[in-house]
Amino acid sequence: MDLEARSLDALDWPVVLSHLSRHARTVRGRAAALHPRLAADRAEVQRIYAMVAEVQALAELEEPVPVGAVTDVAGPLRRAGHSLALERVELRDIGGCLGALDRLRRWLDAHGEAAPELHALAAPIQVDAELVDALTESFDPDGNLSEVRYPQLAELRERARALREGIQQLLRDLVSGDRLSEALQDRFVTERGGRYVIPVRASYARSVGIVHAASQSGETLFVEPAEVVERTNRLKEVELSIEREERRILVMLTAMVARREGPLLAALDAAEAVDLVVARAGLGQELRGSIPEVGRGGVIALHDARHPVLQLRGIEVVANDLALNADARGLVLSGPNTGGKTVALKTLGLAALMVRSGIPVPAAPGSRVDVFSPILADVGDMQSVEGDLSTFSGHVAVLKAMLAAAGPTALVLLDEIGVGTDPAQGAALARAVLEALVDRGVRLGVTTHYAELKALGAGDPRFSLAAVQYADGRPTYRVEAGLAGESHAFAIARRLDLPEAILTRAREVMEQGTRELTDLMEGLQAARGEADARARELAELRRELEADRRKLAEREAALEARRKQLKEEVARRFREQLKSREDEVKALISALQENPDMRLAGRALGELRAVQSEVDAAIAGAQEPLPPPPLSLSVGDAVIVRKLGKVGEVVRDLGRDRYEVRVGRLPMQVKLDELAPARGTGRIAAPLPTPAPAPASAPSPAPPPAREGPLAGLRTEGNTCDLRGQRVEAAIDLVDAFLARLLASPLRVGFVLHGHGTGALKQAVRLSLPTHPLVRRWRPCNPDEGGDAYTILEV
Repeated sequence: MDLEARSLDALDWPVVLSHLSRHARTVRGRAAALHPRLAADRAEVQRIYAMVAEVQALAELEEPVPVGAVTDVAGPLRRAGHSLALERVELRDIGGCLGALDRLRRWLDAHGEAAPELHALAAPIQVDAELVDALTESFDPDGNLSEVRYPQLAELRERARALREGIQQLLRDLVSGDRLSEALQDRFVTERGGRYVIPVRASYARSVGIVHAASQSGETLFVEPAEVVERTNRLKEVELSIEREERRILVMLTAMVARREGPLLAALDAAEAVDLVVARAGLGQELRGSIPEVGRGGVIALHDARHPVLQLRGIEVVANDLALNADARGLVLSGPNTGGKTVALKTLGLAALMVRSGIPVPAAPGSRVDVFSPILADVGDMQSVEGDLSTFSGHVAVLKAMLAAAGPTALVLLDEIGVGTDPAQGAALARAVLEALVDRGVRLGVTTHYAELKALGAGDPRFSLAAVQYADGRPTYRVEAGLAGESHAFAIARRLDLPEAILTRAREVMEQGTRELTDLMEGLQAARGEADARARELAELRRELEADRRKLAEREAALEARRKQLKEEVARRFREQLKSREDEVKALISALQENPDMRLAGRALGELRAVQSEVDAAIAGAQEPLPPPPLSLSVGDAVIVRKLGKVGEVVRDLGRDRYEVRVGRLPMQVKLDELAPARGTGRIAAPLPTPAPAPASAPSPAPPPAREGPLAGLRTEGNTCDLRGQRVEAAIDLVDAFLARLLASPLRVGFVLHGHGTGALKQAVRLSLPTHPLVRRWRPCNPDEGGDAYTILEV
């Protein structure tokens, strides 16, 4: 019995390897992935995992390892090594493979600092540049030997072409002329046996030339005219020379390959190993796996572990924590059938196999899986008619082999040990086997329904207990540590519609103590399941709240960044426009030096500079918010005038929270709430307050109270944003763009035409205005302004 091979099949390891093979990019890599060598020790596992981590890091940087173009040319290389001349196709394939190996080598050299372990793995990939050049230059794009590299071959081919064309032309002249018109059966030129011939009537054949073939009827003979026989003979001689020259070149190239057979095969093996690392990283990504810690103490500590085969099949897998260690060497799993015991058992075995193969395990970061050897499993039926073994006898044969093979570094997994015989004797035998295994230091996982084995888990410190949860009449597939699980046979039978009378009778024939104990354990497990469900719901709520909090914070940060960006962009554009207009006014002043109407030009320049100051204040206001107004001020205090965004000095207290402030040379009277302390602030302006949005149920929000005089303006095509026919999202984007244009223009008042319709568009627009960073105030339009189909606003 090949116990280890049988264990791999029992754990569905070939399924994992088939998926590993799909992630390989070369033919050799895919074949190797189906039969990988398991790492022998911790150091080898850690080295493989280091390379996998390097590949994953490079993939995140969109730097995939370029190994896919390496082809399998090991067969031709070995034939060359045995002095067998290679054909053109084989030599071309070797040349292409060497080019791919050379590119892979160069890429690894360039990324050696980021991937030192992978670079070391590929050290044998050393490609002879002379051989690469020879093979690359020896063939033209059509795959023929190159006439550029081999001029003698080119000369022979040219002679053959000339002879061939001459022969064909002479034959065309013969069939189109009158001399052979009576002898010809048809007027065309063809080839038979490598000689050019024409179709001739049988009665004329001998007078025309040499017969090479006949038609099925025998009436037409294919004849090589005497005029071309000598020329064809010369052509055949040249073709033989071409064949000898080509064979000479192929033998020469084969000899060049043969001299490098060993290094080239080593390079192919290294490329295969690189491809296997790439496949491991790819499968790990597909499994959403992590690289576990690998120690020396015979420990398995899996957090949120998932069965890899179920996950690869697209099944939503319940994650569980599973553990084995030096103190609790054996894990006794109990609970109902179809509850997930065997899945948990296989998860332990597959995790151990994946670690020895260097594949990230489907578990949370921080998990640990040490190196186990051998990994043995008895899962499934061992009945064999051919071997004359019953189910019980088959399992006993496996247990015997396991006892002979298992040592301190072994991981042994036993599914439903001791079944198939008298329950009392089966349980006793199972307990004796388990005790013998843990006495040897084996790490052990076992599933069971036997109460005696559950008691072993509760009373022997070398064993730990775990149960698969059963709640609300069905399994949840969650593993609960520290509990012994009930089989729930009655509940499962009831769920599968077994007659209630049968179930009632079954409970009657159970011993009273057993029945009471079963009821108690089922009640405890149900209560535990309910508590766990509430705990999971609370944990999920906490995660959702935390996610919502993060999203809100990110949204607020994005909105603030967008507000600043808009203000800075608008101010920049406005400043550019002002500079342009100021230059125009300066030119106008220069042109009007002799004109007495200088006051008009001067006033225009003054107005532009005043607007320039406002823009400076707006730019400063985009930098950071002002502190709140001070409680009181004293003469000489430095303050910021909020409306201007300018720093001034308090020169007099006017009483009733009013002060005289000098800004530059300009004195002004300002209320206390319009000032801010200037210490450590610089030229900044307060953000404009905006009204709170109305409740969503209202038809539209109420406009903010008027300030700085009534909001009014003349509606024109240029200051109106027409949203009719737009969807809400597109309309809001159009309003954003309209407000930016409006702020960059001399006009500050605009109109939004949203119409009436269903009212959804109007409500969406008016709900967005109170919180928009560019809107100072707004209101619905009066009847003389267009009515409620319009909204007037100021930026």
